[in-house]
Amino acid sequence: MANAFKMLGDLISGLTALLMSLVGLGITAQVLGIGWTGMDVIGSITGLVNEFATSGLVGLIALLVILSFVGKK
Repeated sequence: MANAFKMLGDLISGLTALLMSLVGLGITAQVLGIGWTGMDVIGSITGLVNEFATSGLVGLIALLVILSFVGKK
């Protein structure tokens, strides 16, 4: 059972790393003006940050929870 949870954790960690790499690639492509099939990566991140900022204390708590999950390895 412990082995199954370890494998699941490894899978989630791998997918998270892949998605973070894709976000970085999208930002780089957008800054260079290459474009990425009409996706506005920087605008999406800015919108997400604005949603957290306008939510006040609840947004701050949600952001801290999300960052705690991303920071774990």
